[in-house]
Amino acid sequence: MSFVHKSVWVQFLITVFIVYFYCSEFANLYSTEQLNDDSFISLLFSTALQLIILNIAVHTIVAALSNKGEVEQESDERDVLISLKGGNAAYNMLSTWVVIVLVSLWATSLENARYYFDTLSTGFNVLNVLLVGFLVSETLKFSYQLYYYQKGV
Repeated sequence: MSFVHKSVWVQFLITVFIVYFYCSEFANLYSTEQLNDDSFISLLFSTALQLIILNIAVHTIVAALSNKGEVEQESDERDVLISLKGGNAAYNMLSTWVVIVLVSLWATSLENARYYFDTLSTGFNVLNVLLVGFLVSETLKFSYQLYYYQKGV
């Protein structure tokens, strides 16, 4: 397994963990009626911090446990093609998600329309939905890449 393939596994597992962490913390804040703009900002900050720290720490560990030749080896054509296939799937997913968000924003601007979460301001409601879309598209990207590493291109 190449270092690039290992890196995709690491990024996939970290992204799945971040999705779990973000969704469970958001659900906890909502169910305990503590969801407001300040707690949402705190959740965003802690999620971003965890993402950065986990990526640095786990990639450092994987690089230290890999052969020096694996780490220094550049991506070959197969790695680039697999990355492009995953990126295309993520782009299509995220583009669709943004269109859905725009339509829902238009719908919520209509008279008597409700926002997603009443305790969050409009901007944070939109940010939450966009962030979920980004996390889903990243998970899809890494899933596609892992699929094509297993299946072959």
